[in-house]
Amino acid sequence: MNKYILLFFFFGIFLTSCSKKTLSFKDAEVSENFAVDNVDFQYLTTSSKIKFSNNDKNLSATANIRLKKDSIIWVSVTPGFGIEAARGIITQDSVIFVNRMNKEYSAFDFKELSKEFNFNIDFNLLQSVVLGNMPVQIEDDDQVKKETGYFVVKQEKGPITISNFVDARSLKVERITMQDKGKEEVFGKTRTRNNILNIRYSDFQMLEDQVFPFENFVSLDYQRNGEKRKTEIDIQHKKATISDEALRFPFSVPEKYVEK
Repeated sequence: MNKYILLFFFFGIFLTSCSKKTLSFKDAEVSENFAVDNVDFQYLTTSSKIKFSNNDKNLSATANIRLKKDSIIWVSVTPGFGIEAARGIITQDSVIFVNRMNKEYSAFDFKELSKEFNFNIDFNLLQSVVLGNMPVQIEDDDQVKKETGYFVVKQEKGPITISNFVDARSLKVERITMQDKGKEEVFGKTRTRNNILNIRYSDFQMLEDQVFPFENFVSLDYQRNGEKRKTEIDIQHKKATISDEALRFPFSVPEKYVEK
């Protein structure tokens, strides 16, 4: 299996703060202060079902996920019969995973991963997809408008425009659209990208004293080398636990495994 597809399968693509942030509104019709209700935690574990499709590939498996806030994402994938097929560990600057079925391992950084999917992918994006949080740190100059049933937070990050749709009652993010309109060279010609990442959070339930989305859907439409591609991931958390007690993140690469 392609190493990028295996990693993508872990989370979706695996957006950054995990606590409430306050904005100033640019729209006089809404209140002056507004706090998005992001999930706050130190350590989190989930038992999740992941469905993945990428062009002609369709996969599904159970994944056990452990997180240390803003630091570590650890994943163990078991396609069936309780046997671990792959294990991965992601930090702020590196990605390593082992494929136990083929006795292989891969190690790379986010720059390489972003190039493969022609979209900017980083640790914060992956963490937020698991949690149901906003993808990018809120800043004072972000534009906020009130629409029917929603606050829409629009952010401009270089060539990427991000639209966050926040439910007006729960203040939870329900939908996110990230559109990349940057320039790139394809076969010697300059063109404008039109790569779009959509994220949808649903099935909100109480987790401790917080509201947590138990289903997260990710869809990425992108082009690579002039070819249109589409990747979709559906993450359904069957169980989730928030804790202040430190978790273990066991990970090692067996000596006889070959780098892929």
